[in-house]
Amino acid sequence: MMKRTLISLIFYQAISLSMMVHAEEITSDSSALSLDEMVVTTRKREEMLQEIPVAITSFSAELINDADLQNIEDIAMLTPGFTFTQLFGYVGNPVIRGASTTIGEPNVGFFLDGVYQNSRTAMEAMFGDELERIEIAKGPQSALYGRNSFSGTVNYVTKQPSNDNEGRLEVTIGNEGRKDARLSYSGAITEDTLFYRVGAMHSGFDGFYKNDFDGSDLDDKQSNIYSLSLVALPTDELEMVFRIGVENTNDGDDPVQFVDNNAAPLNLGPFGIYNELLTGDVPSLTNGFNVMPGHNERDSVSSSFRLDWDLEQVTFTSISGYNDLELDLARDTDYSSVNNEFTNQQVDQEEFSQEFRLTSVGQPIRWMAGVYFYDLNRDNVVTSPTVSISEENTRNWAGFGSIAFDLTDQLSLTLEGRYSYERKELMAIEAAIVDFDGSQTFNNFMPKVALDYQFSDDSMIYASVAKAVKSGGFNLTINAAPLADERRYDEEKSLNYEIGLKSSWLDNRLTTNLAVFYIDWTDQIVRSLGSTGALLNDNAGESSSRGFELEVAAKPAKNWDVTAGLSYTDAQYDSYTFDAIAPIGLETNLDGNRMQFVSEWTANTSVQYVRPSAIAGFDWKSRVDVMYQSDQKIQAVDDIGTLPSRTIVNFRTTLENEKYSASLWVKNLFDDDSALGAVVIHDPAGSLFVGFNGLVQAPAERSFGVTASLKF
Repeated sequence: MMKRTLISLIFYQAISLSMMVHAEEITSDSSALSLDEMVVTTRKREEMLQEIPVAITSFSAELINDADLQNIEDIAMLTPGFTFTQLFGYVGNPVIRGASTTIGEPNVGFFLDGVYQNSRTAMEAMFGDELERIEIAKGPQSALYGRNSFSGTVNYVTKQPSNDNEGRLEVTIGNEGRKDARLSYSGAITEDTLFYRVGAMHSGFDGFYKNDFDGSDLDDKQSNIYSLSLVALPTDELEMVFRIGVENTNDGDDPVQFVDNNAAPLNLGPFGIYNELLTGDVPSLTNGFNVMPGHNERDSVSSSFRLDWDLEQVTFTSISGYNDLELDLARDTDYSSVNNEFTNQQVDQEEFSQEFRLTSVGQPIRWMAGVYFYDLNRDNVVTSPTVSISEENTRNWAGFGSIAFDLTDQLSLTLEGRYSYERKELMAIEAAIVDFDGSQTFNNFMPKVALDYQFSDDSMIYASVAKAVKSGGFNLTINAAPLADERRYDEEKSLNYEIGLKSSWLDNRLTTNLAVFYIDWTDQIVRSLGSTGALLNDNAGESSSRGFELEVAAKPAKNWDVTAGLSYTDAQYDSYTFDAIAPIGLETNLDGNRMQFVSEWTANTSVQYVRPSAIAGFDWKSRVDVMYQSDQKIQAVDDIGTLPSRTIVNFRTTLENEKYSASLWVKNLFDDDSALGAVVIHDPAGSLFVGFNGLVQAPAERSFGVTASLKF
């Protein structure tokens, strides 16, 4: 009854809002009808988004707050050409322009204040009042960002301390036991010289689902995050910024379970016919979770130190980063009441990175040159029930640079490039039986060339070609021990072609950005079957992806903001033979098959209206976000299941003034119950063969609540 009343109230408010808008006299004030101009730092210098030859979707601090963006899934749903599919555990698959990670390291690089983040598990802590901006750069950014920027980057830019004393307290209460609190405060230690910013956040959620095993909450979450930033301005030419964030999270079990296979391609004669496949749409599972309770405990520290020194015609920049992550996972990996398999995992990971660069200032030839070092140490212990231990070290050295100059008054050329040397070392004791100790190196040059032509002050067209490379790695024992010459796989490569158009109209009341792309992907890292029957990572695939992305922003009338996005992506395997599926009688040649976890179509539209001084001096702001993703294959094999399409509608209405704010919000207004994710893996409780069972993630149900904030 409460949910029905809440929805009725929302529709009543929406109708009332529409009636007031029609009654309002539209002003011709040009400043009120002009879109805000966005400054981005995607190319490691401040530039106007509409003036650079890169497809970028950017979210300002105001938009993050207005749309109540809480995690990377929210960001992806509002970004054409970008999807994020939740799998299980702490694993997700970010996909930009169809370059889905079949296996190996991710194809999308995540950066926090310019520091690469190997683990994305703590990134949600950056939302709320901590972020100044999020930039999603589509297409490879390997030349400037290096490793794992194969298909794009997600850049988080945090808020800096201010010289004025100011703070903000925000409290959220919602259904299913959601209780969040955020506090931030900024001020001066020494006026005009040394500033600070502190933040603290608590997030609690009881979860949508219950565990039938003991009646406890299943997918509950508890997090505490603390942050400190310092800015020092010892001289007019020197700025130093230090930031540290500390996170402690204790999550419950994932709402996932195996579903019964529904197809029987294998006939063993007198032994019967076995259902070994899940076909059709993956079902929505909202009950029947029955697992031995586990946990997902995470402690992380992320820190960075940046120095910018203005030397008149150049700026010297140093960025140092250190991250520490500890994971303690325990989960019932048969995901049933049958105690066949329980897995414990401990991860201890440290990262250090250092970047030095020089950037030109106010010169007709715009250039940048830098060097980079990255070091990763990761210890991993898995018990399930045998013990597997691995110690991994990755070191990367690189030199990079860019140069841009005007060929004519309207035509500009940009050249970028990065030379990278990477060394990986791995020591592993697999299932207490097989020892492996090896290393390998990768050397690559990753160039990019871009031309842009400025038709006028309001429109430009550009074209670019870029090479992307992602390092290879090692094969450990999965189902059998590989041969010695099967222990390593090489890097994968792609050539990326893009043509784009950026334009603004009607005195910047309307902007339209269009990008068309084609990706030629070779030496792709995919699964294959080794000589001993071991399931390997191998450079045995070739793929291609083509499509377009369109983004529109408009101010149709005073106090109205409308944005929309549309993308089409056709990503497929051009050459890939998957021998592992031969035992159950499936076609092993996957040429022409659609790539997994890629939506052909994504679409989004957002409408926001603000009525100034609507009630007792408070502005009334209301917003609706509608987001669509078409279906996704969970395996490239045609006969294996599909994640259904999703349409998510969010609503938020707010009363606010300069000091106080109160919001009523609903996420997933129409309670779309499509499964969030699914993978095909071995079910230890019920499969004859290895790796052909659907493990399905339950949907995120409708949630609603109120948020109140105070600025002081």
